[in-house]
Amino acid sequence: MSNIARLGIVGAVSAITVWACSSSTEPASDPLALEEATAMLVGMKLAASEQLQDTTFSGVIHFSEDSIVVACPDAGRAKLVGGISERPPVNDTARLVTDFVVTPRGCVFTSLGFQFTVDGNPSVRDVTTLAIVESTFDILLEGGATGTLDWELAGRTGTCEVDLVLSGAPGVTTGGEPTFTARYAGTLCGYEVDMDASALVSVTGG
Repeated sequence: MSNIARLGIVGAVSAITVWACSSSTEPASDPLALEEATAMLVGMKLAASEQLQDTTFSGVIHFSEDSIVVACPDAGRAKLVGGISERPPVNDTARLVTDFVVTPRGCVFTSLGFQFTVDGNPSVRDVTTLAIVESTFDILLEGGATGTLDWELAGRTGTCEVDLVLSGAPGVTTGGEPTFTARYAGTLCGYEVDMDASALVSVTGG
């Protein structure tokens, strides 16, 4: 497999990590709690991290020039249509843009004691721009995820909309080691949130 193909797979797997966070439009009698919505986010991110650590990409079911199908942790799959592209440097800053439309189908995963099944209704678009300032090696991150999903949790079902903005920048240097901070802001399961996402995003290719 070529390096370009591997880069595409890494970018696609990374895209999965955001679309499970969504704004609920299911009946108000039994909506997802914030804890449950957060568990969806964490579960998808951990699944993506496992994929990234697997250098054989064994979770990839199908790969073509413009789409990738990956297996979900417990059952089901997710199709990603789009690509990853490197933009020409501007003002000493290089940019890598990942842009995928994600469509889960019976995607089952477990996180923080909750087991979710997620389907696209019809899908979520995830766009992330990773910028590297060549003179300082500072890393900047921006992006967003928008779309609609169906979820099932312990016999409950609902239709969810996602509208999140991702941002990241260098943090305060501690003990000579650089740090990185990232945040998700927007709507998460009917809640307006501005949450720390530093542990949920990778700035090294996913």
